[in-house]
Amino acid sequence: MDNRYDVIVVGGGPAGSTTAAYLARHGHRTLLLERSRFPRHRIGESLLPSLMPVLEDFGVVDACRKAGFVEKTGATFIWGKTREPWDICFADTPFLPSGFAFHVERSVFDQILLDNAQRCGAEVHMNATVLGATMDEGRVTGVSYRDNDTGTVTSVRAKFVVDASGSSSVVGRRVTERRYDDQLRQIALYGYFKNVRGANDFRRAHIIIESCPKGWFWFIPMNSERLGDVSLGLVTGREFEEEVRAKGAQAFYDEARSEAPYITELLGPQATRIDDMYTVRDWAYTCDDTAGPGYYLAGDAAAFLDPLLSTGVSLAMLAGYSASVCIHSTLLDPSMEMAAAKFYSNNYRQMYEVTRDFLHYFYAGNASAHPNELFWEARRMLKFDENIGAKQAFSFFINTIPGNPHPALQKQIPLFHQFMRNLDHPLDEMKAVPDLEKMARGTLKSAGSLDDRDIPVVNGRLESTWRINRNSHTLEPIRGVSFDRDRPVFSSTSSWLLGRNLAPLGEDSCKLLELMDGEAPWSAVVGRYAGAMGVPLEQGRQRASELLTPLLQENYVLVRARDTAQ
Repeated sequence: MDNRYDVIVVGGGPAGSTTAAYLARHGHRTLLLERSRFPRHRIGESLLPSLMPVLEDFGVVDACRKAGFVEKTGATFIWGKTREPWDICFADTPFLPSGFAFHVERSVFDQILLDNAQRCGAEVHMNATVLGATMDEGRVTGVSYRDNDTGTVTSVRAKFVVDASGSSSVVGRRVTERRYDDQLRQIALYGYFKNVRGANDFRRAHIIIESCPKGWFWFIPMNSERLGDVSLGLVTGREFEEEVRAKGAQAFYDEARSEAPYITELLGPQATRIDDMYTVRDWAYTCDDTAGPGYYLAGDAAAFLDPLLSTGVSLAMLAGYSASVCIHSTLLDPSMEMAAAKFYSNNYRQMYEVTRDFLHYFYAGNASAHPNELFWEARRMLKFDENIGAKQAFSFFINTIPGNPHPALQKQIPLFHQFMRNLDHPLDEMKAVPDLEKMARGTLKSAGSLDDRDIPVVNGRLESTWRINRNSHTLEPIRGVSFDRDRPVFSSTSSWLLGRNLAPLGEDSCKLLELMDGEAPWSAVVGRYAGAMGVPLEQGRQRASELLTPLLQENYVLVRARDTAQ
């Protein structure tokens, strides 16, 4: 038996199967070790359109349809300013790659993905418990695992180990630290119901979220022979742990459901629970490092976010895709190792932080719906001076268009408006934060041309990084203007995780942007440009103006208003 592989993947869930499938498909000897024997139960049944390109790439969309999965067309919320339901319809959201996703029975869905990994050439061992990582001079070089059928312990080595083992994170716990979000340490109680009435309109295929005094419920249409019609879960706070223990999970759950009238109506009088009540704890955490010498962490092994926005499985599969690109790039060119790991780890952290901040803001935007309730009072957590969601919301309220006119925002404005119209915003608290209004209104404006005294400002940050080339499945260098940093833009998790939060620009345009420090007037920038190009001033002005025109039209460059004292 040859115990050396290019890549070992620990865990056969969505993150692991996705990683293994891509790497095997690109010719790398890949071993996938899965602790369970499929099929097995998992939570995380509602997917997002952002993962549909991966399912299409694998050719498994038809398999999902044949499995009877409900095609998810959007989400409905009873959340925010009123108790009236409001909707997000995927087909009306231009920046999404698909107008639908799926609600899935995870035992079936995960089997589809694992089978695909095997078809792609990955060697799969189920019922194999990974006992620990092998380390050589600070580098992960393999793992040891026990075959639970025979009891045999085997050591295997690889150039890279991907930990996709879920919250147990058997490799990750050896190489990095996990940090919990203390403001989102929560409990989920959930079960499955049959004979459910359901919605009788376009919402029949939506995930439905309803807040209640002690948290919020999810209602996910399942259409499953084994699990029934609906997955129905309550997310509540760890502050209720003693009450749950005293009353029992079922009684606490039923009591909370009695205060969720929309969910109660959807269930109908004939609904009955068909399985035991499940309990899951600790919903939000991330690791200090999600990639390093010889290892990558993906899915729940790397981070988990509160299920409110249904990011779990979608994030896991996109992380698997991104990790496979980074590892494939490094196996082709070992000099890429540090850059690829940094690309992956930095993007993972930015994704987590941006999404976490929006979750905080989303929770706080519902606090007035349940005044003086412990769960909601504990989640008034805007941190306006730090929170991207709060900053963007404030920009929305004091501008005709959101405060960042970056081109990346244009396709996202409809979805952003939908959220902001329905969440409650304590504007007085926002205004009390030093410099927030100045940041949101800014002294910046759009312009079609520049006078010599106008001060050009780069709308974002000029950066050199990498992007994913889908055709070659490798990282390639890119330079342009990033967003969601200094001037926040509401974005999706996939934008960050896949390194898409950078608008690529040509080399000549980047050279011009380098000369804009936010302080120098246009005349000085022109002079610098002419000097750098080694041409006469007027020739430099003409060329700089030609480059500037599309940058102004696309809002890559804004203009600082002139000081009236000048």
